[in-house]
Amino acid sequence: MTTPTDTSGAPTTATSTGASSGPRHVQELEGLRAVAAAAVLLTHAGFMSGAIGRDVLPGFLARMDIGVAVFFVLSGFLLYRPHARANAGLGRTHEIRTFFARRAARLVPAWLVVLAVTPLLVPAARAASPGHWVANLLQLQSLKQSWLLPGLAQLWSLSAEVMFYLALPALAAVIVRVCRGRGPRAEVAAIVALALAAQVFRWGAEHVLPSGYTWLQTLPATLDWFAAGMLLAVLTSTPERWTLLTTAMRRSPTSLWVIAAAVLWVLTTRLAGPYDLRPPTTGEQTFKHLGYGIVAFLVVAPSAVGATTPLSPVLASRVMGYLGKISYGVFLWHLPVMFAVRNVLGYPLFNGHFWTTLILTLVPTIALSAASWHVLESPVQAWVRDRAPSRPQRA
Repeated sequence: MTTPTDTSGAPTTATSTGASSGPRHVQELEGLRAVAAAAVLLTHAGFMSGAIGRDVLPGFLARMDIGVAVFFVLSGFLLYRPHARANAGLGRTHEIRTFFARRAARLVPAWLVVLAVTPLLVPAARAASPGHWVANLLQLQSLKQSWLLPGLAQLWSLSAEVMFYLALPALAAVIVRVCRGRGPRAEVAAIVALALAAQVFRWGAEHVLPSGYTWLQTLPATLDWFAAGMLLAVLTSTPERWTLLTTAMRRSPTSLWVIAAAVLWVLTTRLAGPYDLRPPTTGEQTFKHLGYGIVAFLVVAPSAVGATTPLSPVLASRVMGYLGKISYGVFLWHLPVMFAVRNVLGYPLFNGHFWTTLILTLVPTIALSAASWHVLESPVQAWVRDRAPSRPQRA
């Protein structure tokens, strides 16, 4: 449940208002990606071992899928920021074909390898029908729970991420056309409208749209998380228009994290729904979804605005930066590896052994992710960059 993004759209210079957005803060965003990937791994280890809500801090493991929201906010921020800067007259966006080529280079190679290897690690995946494999190849697996292959259930969020990539150029073009000449406040209003549209879609998914589909795992239902990142992109691209807000965020970044921790603590209660597979009520689902978006926004905001927190040195460290770079591999590999570990050790589903599952999954997952990055992902991305150079175009 992670989102594979790079920092190509991240800020690289200081703003006129003093918000440092240099390399250290780009590294912090990489560090946050590593934290989000760790959260997703934790929740899956807790789920498969049955430790969720029982052995380790009731509710904590169950809510670590919040890492997905963090990834989506990061994607919204990093990928929309070039558009926000272009709208503010501070640069130009990449050509659409260059954008798509680089996104494909980031996603496709490692994803295809994992699809090919998963049946070797997860015997249950071998029984999947050809239609299920086609759905995963076309990134349609988020539409039906049964289309998620054993060992690859995390790919629902990748499907939503891919849909965001495909939709972003059109969304950005519509925002530019609607807000042309009206300033960043109109741009913020348009992004807020996207977030509200997601809530309308979620209501429709519950009451209007055909049943039998997992509508709440699609882009329209999660667009508000991406919109939260897009909002940060506008705030950091035009800080002089939001002086009180951006100054407060830079001066009291720890306060944002304290608020995020408080909201997360509330979310770990059953107010946000059951810890297990029992379906939540509409109210519980809505409360959890909105809470995840708020926490993710508050967690990403300090690094986005260039603030320094007590954890900044840790997030910007070389170790965390490296783990952030390979986090896409961690996202792809951890669940097939986890299935294989528990199968080899003879652990039935939900039958304990949380720490053994976590540790024995973590080590080979990091090794496979590192190998994937150095042997496959990084070389392919470099090859595509050389052949699809950035040719800026007007917003």
